[in-house]
Amino acid sequence: MPENSEATAAESKREGLFGRIFGKSAHADKAASTGALNLEDIQGFILRGYRMPMVRHFLLQVGIAAEARKLLGRFVSGDESDAPQITTARDWRVGFGPGPADDQSDPPRRKPDYCLNLGITWPGMVALELKHRLPTLAFKSFDAFVVGAAERAKLVGDTGPSGPENWIGGFGKGSDHVLVTLHALSPESLSSYSDRLAALFAGRGAFREIWRRDGMALTETREGKSFPTTKVHFGYTDGISMTTIRGGPERYPPDHQQPCEPWLFVLIEGAENYFVPEPRELGLHGSFAVFKMIETDVVGFENFLRANQAKIDPELLAAKMCGRWRNGVPLALSPDTDSPPGGIAPERMNDFDYVNADGSGDPRGVHCPVGAHMRRINPRGQPVAGQGHNGGSNNTHRLIRRGMPYGPVYDPSQPHDGVERGLLGYFINSNIENQYEFVLSQWVNDAAFAGAVRLDPKSKDPMIGTQDPTESIFVIPQANGAPSIKVTGLTSFTTTKAAAYCFLPSITAIRFVAGL
Repeated sequence: MPENSEATAAESKREGLFGRIFGKSAHADKAASTGALNLEDIQGFILRGYRMPMVRHFLLQVGIAAEARKLLGRFVSGDESDAPQITTARDWRVGFGPGPADDQSDPPRRKPDYCLNLGITWPGMVALELKHRLPTLAFKSFDAFVVGAAERAKLVGDTGPSGPENWIGGFGKGSDHVLVTLHALSPESLSSYSDRLAALFAGRGAFREIWRRDGMALTETREGKSFPTTKVHFGYTDGISMTTIRGGPERYPPDHQQPCEPWLFVLIEGAENYFVPEPRELGLHGSFAVFKMIETDVVGFENFLRANQAKIDPELLAAKMCGRWRNGVPLALSPDTDSPPGGIAPERMNDFDYVNADGSGDPRGVHCPVGAHMRRINPRGQPVAGQGHNGGSNNTHRLIRRGMPYGPVYDPSQPHDGVERGLLGYFINSNIENQYEFVLSQWVNDAAFAGAVRLDPKSKDPMIGTQDPTESIFVIPQANGAPSIKVTGLTSFTTTKAAAYCFLPSITAIRFVAGL
């Protein structure tokens, strides 16, 4: 701003007020003119992985609606001394190279000691009085969000022990209004910011905290020191296959898959399969996420591997069920060993396809079974339900997963320690029906997903499918015409403990809500 210019100052003040309401800023104007994503208006965890070792999730019930709306505004006021601030996708470039949307001339920033984000359920929007105060409020392309996770549970296989009647902490009962997620670099940061947040939640009766749960990266000891890993409780290295977004702020090693269009994860005008929620100030630059807490039956999984060792080596079975060896090496690149001669460079670990455009590759699943977990979750070039042709794209069904384990590292010498272990976090997408629900119902829990490749009609995802042990089956094709290996008696190795369908509002939207 030029000094000694009252006219310019007044104009800037008016523009600043307009910007706070409608999301205008210098960066936003640039984004509009270039078609780039407005990173400072989008919640950060939609587009970026924070790479922090611990997380705490708070489930809140709205108390006094007016005070709750005001508090939400304080989280995006820019005043860190007043309240922790929502983390945006702007300029997040610590710990790895700058992405294609980052300003290369900017110096790397100090890594923050916390990141904060929030989601609002439909009951939360009602409790915040948005339905009453916004006559034009409409989520007409998003019925699943309005209906909620509990009513849609059967569609995605959350039945029996995973059913809503067994969910913990008030999830699915209508009192699950707002989810606040705090990532932190250290236990001290997690504790201090949690204390600040808890005081803010309770202040003036804004919210009641009804549940909280922590996640933490699993650790391993090297040279007497403990280091966080990217492993999950089943023992696999996680975080290898990343969803690349065209024009997004993060850069990943190139692979065979085309980048996903940004409208699949950020609500923007001109998307192919939805209308941005109204009013525009509320819907634009938001997203949707399915929050889940999933218990993993590590003992049952390991017992199942050993129970079938007469048919197949337990570690090979673990690889066939997942699609990768436990160290992360994909079967598509190394079907016979987790330590191929010469190794596989890290940047190549995700650079493969199952079926090429000409039909070559591994169409029958000899290297990686067609029914394996990884191949169901992301079939790549495999012709499947919802895709089309060899080498086609399944991008319109892709998900971004932001999750972290909970519970201590599994000790095989003490398998029955009575400690619960699992994963908790978000599946992020712009259309819950076409992405999250489609993948779970059509690819994970249906045998017909693979098109021309006929799977046993009772087969489901061997790791996360909803299984009936009296009829479950996983078929492992063999090379050179040898008979397939068939393993049966699979149980559900995962159990949903909590779920919520959340709207992830933009910074503009949060300010808009606070001003109602």
